Amino acid sequence: MMGIVLLLTGCTKATPSLLQLEMYGDNQASLYIVEQSGSIAFGGGRDALSGVTTWKGWLTEPQLNKLQRLLHTELLHTSITNKTNRYEITVFNEEGREKHILPLTNAPATELYHFLEESTLSRFQSQLDALPKPSMDIISQRAIRGASE
Repeated sequence: MMGIVLLLTGCTKATPSLLQLEMYGDNQASLYIVEQSGSIAFGGGRDALSGVTTWKGWLTEPQLNKLQRLLHTELLHTSITNKTNRYEITVFNEEGREKHILPLTNAPATELYHFLEESTLSRFQSQLDALPKPSMDIISQRAIRGASE
């Protein structure tokens, strides 16, 4: 029975990737992996340097559509040799994969990076929800103080 389970597990296809974006700056690193299903994974700092993602979420349909539009933007090929301050963007398609190594000054790559960054802001939601909420008394006092200044 265990052999059948292992055989079936080995035969399942992984969801194909759509995009992998790595960003290496002077004091930061980010890794984003997006699958064709809309799944998005993020890793930052040392995790990104190790190729590890620590958060997983989902892109909405409008976000996935915008990502497809951004991927069709021409990424200007720039040959760079420095080990920092670069994007490594791999786009997967039917023909295989296309890898771009671009400086952080590349506008289309930066737009793609900012889109992915904004799309994963929900990873902070649990920390934001845990913060204390002001009561109506505090909000009213702030409004009154602000009006008198």
